[in-house]
Amino acid sequence: MPLRILPILLLNSLFLLLSGSLLFSLFMGALLMTILVTGSNLKLRLLNEPLVFTDLALVSAFIKHPAFYLQAVPLITRIMAIIGSAGLILILIYTSSRSVTIRLEGGVVALLSGALLWIILERKSRPDSPAPALWADVRDKGLLPTLMLYTCRWERESPLPAQSPLSFVQGAPEAVLIIQCESFADPTCLNPEWQALPELEKSRKEAFLWGELNPSGLGAYTMRSEYGVLCGESDQVLSYRQFDPFLAATHRSSHALPRRLEYFYRDALFLHPYDLRFYGRDRLMPSMGFTEIVGGKQFKQSDHYGPYVSDRALTDFLLDYLDHHKNFLAYCVTIENHGPWKNGRLGQKTGSESWYTHVRHSDAMLGTLREAIKASGRDIMLVFFGDHRPALAAVPPVEGLERTTPYVILRPNSEDCSGITKLPVKLTPAELHETILGIISSGVGYFSIKKDNKQAGVKTGD
Repeated sequence: MPLRILPILLLNSLFLLLSGSLLFSLFMGALLMTILVTGSNLKLRLLNEPLVFTDLALVSAFIKHPAFYLQAVPLITRIMAIIGSAGLILILIYTSSRSVTIRLEGGVVALLSGALLWIILERKSRPDSPAPALWADVRDKGLLPTLMLYTCRWERESPLPAQSPLSFVQGAPEAVLIIQCESFADPTCLNPEWQALPELEKSRKEAFLWGELNPSGLGAYTMRSEYGVLCGESDQVLSYRQFDPFLAATHRSSHALPRRLEYFYRDALFLHPYDLRFYGRDRLMPSMGFTEIVGGKQFKQSDHYGPYVSDRALTDFLLDYLDHHKNFLAYCVTIENHGPWKNGRLGQKTGSESWYTHVRHSDAMLGTLREAIKASGRDIMLVFFGDHRPALAAVPPVEGLERTTPYVILRPNSEDCSGITKLPVKLTPAELHETILGIISSGVGYFSIKKDNKQAGVKTGD
């Protein structure tokens, strides 16, 4: 109860100190809590996750990249927000009091409630704090206490130990190309009237390993999947860092694939056709060992299909890169199929149909790269996966719901890759990271294939 009451008391007292009006301070406290809870409920319906403390980091991203978010906000909502903000200023002016006494009272109450709140959060955020259980904590403790506790516990997380580069072994692929495909999913899982992706089906038949990837988010949080595949820590290891691992990823750069594989590959390319300052990729990726960073400035307006750079343009870039580089690790994050999927996008009646159009372009990208690698005759490993499913419509939230995406690992010109099971293997992004390391450093012997109820198990670990 103190964690429910004290933040509200602190907030109201600060507004009382600001305005000298008890009515205004109570109104603002109620308004902000209403916005917080409404936002969490909307996110829960769309992304199947309550509001988490790292979502507040989006405030900074919104200020730096407003266009990326404003397009998802309906025009009427923007207009109402501007009118509402102006109205609040007028209310503040109208209700403010010149009384010094009531302002001092507000300041004293804010000081006392803030100090007590800090003491409680300190005591409940020690290193032996329980592991995060987001749904249960929001349900049992409340949204605001959970936001504060998770923030404090995240700040006190102990650093993870550094990782060493893997020793070079013969038989590793000449090059590795990893494609993190935006909102890539099997259309038949979303709409039974949609057709399967033909290139994905061909790739599954030829894959060294394939199956379903189980990302931690739906419809957003590209960086969670990106970090999982790049650095390999599971949610259990990350603990409170799992909700946005990019926020503190600079302290774990030795875990990244380019660092772990620096004795295998001379060049390391990171490609994402957007502003690389977004989530600090311009600083983070060099620290992870990428020797070349390519962002949206590399591409022209004619390279767009819809709002973003097309998968076709990325494919052309990568094909040219394959021709001019021999020994490399390349990690590409696509963006063509990024939301919001509004009605009328690409001239389609619904946002869902526009997503379906985009995902077929992603499928074509997979097929083109696969065939180009085959034609080259070089031992290049291709890893292709979806970062999360699209959030095409609000759905009833379900705790623990899994919404998987496809992945395939192909090594078409390697004789060592024959005889691998054709059964699907389910992986998390962190397990996909370990799988990539295992294939490169140990080859086929890395795997322990077990057939049980038509499921194959994969042995993880270096």
